[in-house]
Order: sequence, then C-alpha cells, then structure tokens
Amino acid sequence: RDVVRTALALRALCEAIGLPSYIKTTGQTGLHILLPLGRQCTYAQSRTLGELLARVLLREIADIATITRHVTRRGDKVYLDYLQNRHGQTIVAPFCVRPLAGAPVSMPLRWDEVGDALDPKAFTIRNALERMEQLGADPVLPVLDEKPDLGRVLRRLSEVLAADDGG
Repeated sequence: RDVVRTALALRALCEAIGLPSYIKTTGQTGLHILLPLGRQCTYAQSRTLGELLARVLLREIADIATITRHVTRRGDKVYLDYLQNRHGQTIVAPFCVRPLAGAPVSMPLRWDEVGDALDPKAFTIRNALERMEQLGADPVLPVLDEKPDLGRVLRRLSEVLAADDGG
C-alpha cells in the first residue's frame, strides 16, 4: 500500500507540473515510474531532476518514503531510488521475466490499475501475452517519444515549491 501511495503521489506531482509519467511493475514488489525527457537532458541533468522530484515528494510522504540509500537505515519505508538513473545502472525492462518462483514479469500498467488491489506478482510469464493482447497497446510505450516542455515543467515545479514554502 505504501508503494502504491508513493507512486500515486509522484504521479500527482508530475501532473501538477505538466510532466507525463508512466508506470510498470518491477517483477517483484516495487514499481518504476518512467518520465519522458525527450533526449533533452544530459545524464547529470536527468539525475538532478530525479533527485529534485524525490525531495519534493518527500515533503508530502516522508512518513512512508525515504531517499536514504543504506538499507538498514531505511526501516520499512519505501525507497525513492532516483540514483537508479546512473551510468552502468539498468532497470528491469518491461516484460522481463524475473528469476523467481512463478516467473513474475515486469509489467507495464495503466495508471487506473494502480491501487490497493494491485498485486505485482500477478503478472507472470503465463499471462503476460494475454494481458497485453487485452490491453491492445503497451501503456508505457509513449515514454520513448514524448518530448515535454521541460522549461515549463521546471517553472511549474518552482511554483509548487514556492507555494509549499508559503510564498
């Protein structure tokens, strides 16, 4: 539930600043939020944007989330892994089968599927193809081609920060 709450809070933040977002399961218990940057950022800029979004998000959900990297210092909080965006570090690709019991799959989702009833382990090698046929299209595919107005996104983010700070 905390992972879902965190994902929905990030989606709300992204919607407020005009940054599209897409979501998929990791094939385990987590969720990945994918943000289209349209090849407009350097690696360092995209990492900084990820960190900024994580820190802004923490203002709202610090009770359940953290950016503390060290596992033993996190407690039972959801880890906002903006550092996943670094050279040589990869994420689990959509449709990747994980080497776990039941062969769970990293599955693209529609945002309306993200709620308390979501069970990331329900998507397996046995049902992934049928699910995608039922959907008719990959819901995260647009992340590859979208090119949001990042200047406008950053201005809106600045406005959110100013409003949160009371001015």
